Amino acid sequence: MELRLFATCFIILIGFNFSSGAVHAWGYHHGVHPDHWKDLFPTCAGRLQSPIDIQTAEVKTDTKLGKFNFHGLSLARDVNLELQNNGHAVQVDLTGHGSAVSGGGLPGTYVVEQFHFHWGSEDTRGSEHEIDGKHYSMEMHIVMHSNRFPSVKDAMKSKNGLAVLGFLFDVGPHNSDFDEIINHLHDIAHRGDHVILKSFSLASLFPSTDCYYRYYGSLTTPMCYESVIWTLFKQHIYISESQLNQFRHLGRTHFPGSEDLVNNYRNPQPINCRVVTSNCIGSYTSTYTKESKTGVGKSYADDRNSYIKNFLMKHFPSLKWKV
Repeated sequence: MELRLFATCFIILIGFNFSSGAVHAWGYHHGVHPDHWKDLFPTCAGRLQSPIDIQTAEVKTDTKLGKFNFHGLSLARDVNLELQNNGHAVQVDLTGHGSAVSGGGLPGTYVVEQFHFHWGSEDTRGSEHEIDGKHYSMEMHIVMHSNRFPSVKDAMKSKNGLAVLGFLFDVGPHNSDFDEIINHLHDIAHRGDHVILKSFSLASLFPSTDCYYRYYGSLTTPMCYESVIWTLFKQHIYISESQLNQFRHLGRTHFPGSEDLVNNYRNPQPINCRVVTSNCIGSYTSTYTKESKTGVGKSYADDRNSYIKNFLMKHFPSLKWKV
């Protein structure tokens, strides 16, 4: 009798916790840890999971990967932006807009629905993707669905239904392009909080988008559907330590028992038989220069030209090269 009563009370308590939001069905710290997502969501155990560790020595060049065409991303008008704390990330939802992306080797046009951030408690971790085993301090994902579907939800189960643009962050000078977002983080201190932002150009957040990696993978959160065309740009975004700390502060302003909103990243998954490709020759390091307006560093054109020049001088030393 006592055992039955205990079991009944336990079930009621668990049900209350889930309905109240005190316990998440999945999470990064509370609820079901990323290592065990597959126990609740079998698709998270697939062979095309994301993120991955991109080993630059294994990347293949694909000359068919051209430049992206951004439609409406430079316009601030007619775009409604809502910033929210969804309990797992800081997310900005776009409505009433015509923001879309084509080119870049994508099989059609993809509509931007939202973008969100993953970050760590320190500068050496936070990004979901790694480059040669290295984490970065934060990662931004622009989540898009094929225009063959009305929404991400409708497209997420279909092959190539989704495309995500990923940007890695490094610590640098203050980046005013992110002020509208960061200045409102205090308004979304708790899960479920949301606030309307003043419209701004989404493209203003981007560094150079000329060079990028490409592979096929999944959503990095449950249900982990393997329907994503991934693009990870080689040029990084720079924001200040103070700006990063505003994101980290959200991890200390949650309700008791709720998710700590920091270190909200999934570790790299096995690459299996996948091939990562790129449209640019060689491996480039994103570096900050003071002369750069947005602090995103020197252009990849400079790096690429230097790589080509060094290659020619090494393999054709008998020729005279102007340095």
